[in-house]
Amino acid sequence: MQARIAEIAGDLPASQRRVAELVVRDPEALAFGTLGSMADAAGASTATVVRLASRLGFDGFAALRDAVRSEVSTQLRSAVGRVRAPASGPLVERVLDVERANVERTLSGIDEADLDRTLDLMCDPARRLWLLPNSQTLGIVSHLADDLSLCRSRVTLLEGSEFRVFTTMTALREGDVVLSIDTQRHERWVVRAQHAAVARGAVPIVVTDRLPCSLDVTGGVAMTFACDTASPFESQVGLVALGNLLVSGVVDRLRPSVARRLDALESTWVDEDLFEH
Repeated sequence: MQARIAEIAGDLPASQRRVAELVVRDPEALAFGTLGSMADAAGASTATVVRLASRLGFDGFAALRDAVRSEVSTQLRSAVGRVRAPASGPLVERVLDVERANVERTLSGIDEADLDRTLDLMCDPARRLWLLPNSQTLGIVSHLADDLSLCRSRVTLLEGSEFRVFTTMTALREGDVVLSIDTQRHERWVVRAQHAAVARGAVPIVVTDRLPCSLDVTGGVAMTFACDTASPFESQVGLVALGNLLVSGVVDRLRPSVARRLDALESTWVDEDLFEH
């Protein structure tokens, strides 16, 4: 549905575009809502919602809702379906094949121009770098934030409750970079926080498992990672590989200053006798 909307979005009137954006941003609102609730949520008339359904090739609102409901239900059932599927072949070989493919697909799919733009933004000392993960990727992104903090100053990990995230973002300034890491089963608070940051002038870098997505990429860059799995749960190995790529790129561009920062840190660690020998 997101791909179908992306194809026609540029030709839609403003009122239909608002409805389309709501479908992409919050498909559950359509899947489990009514014609009236969709119109109210999008600030449009019920006739506008019906016209959008027609533009998308559906015979009325109910047909559109059923199609989106089917997509949402498929996503929600995906883990259950995988755990019920019979395994085939030795475990180590299955996992090795899947994870090798995740890394290869992730890194081979990187557009060089997008990577250069991403690293330009991440290495600009005038821009504060904000990292916004969903709960599923928080562990990996927390490690990524630590690595980036060793390479440059003014790196902030946005974590905790939605209230805490929005409170922390009051320090965000126009031109800052918000690096959002999310998957297609979007957590609504992540979408709200990311849209709020971009609306305030942040430049978005979006890392997700597929495009188009509900996050705002206006004026920024989007990169994808592969997350196929041999288990019921999406793999994050491709995301780890992409994070390592970004850290390596930042180090390549900022090597003299990174060396100075690490020298100072290692001196502190040694002077304070922080490690067991």
